Amino acid sequence: MRVGFIGLGNVGGKLAGSLLRNGFELTVRDLDVGVAQPLLSLGAKWADSPGAVASESDMVITC
Repeated sequence: MRVGFIGLGNVGGKLAGSLLRNGFELTVRDLDVGVAQPLLSLGAKWADSPGAVASESDMVITC
């Protein structure tokens, strides 16, 4: 399943990391690309906009 995640703060980053570690294909978006770097290094994809997250995902989680 392709999961999109918008918002990688204290809670969102941990939830997104758990999804990625458990085999989900993950596309992420945050106002600060720096907070996404650990997830990107593990294989997540970066989206340039919330709309791009939605178009790349079967399900979107906002946090």
